[in-house]
Amino acid sequence: MTQRNYVIAIIIIVLFIVLAAISFGIYKLVHGARRELSVTSVSSSSHSQSLAD
Repeated sequence: MTQRNYVIAIIIIVLFIVLAAISFGIYKLVHGARRELSVTSVSSSSHSQSLAD
């Protein structure tokens, strides 16, 4: 019975590590997309200012 508890504990720890890795990957994707979006909006606003002048 104790052996089974160890297996369950290991499975839970592995699942926690996998979920943490997936969360970190999603965070990096969102952070990169936001950075690209802000660069695009800054460059488009600078173009519109130069056109207005």
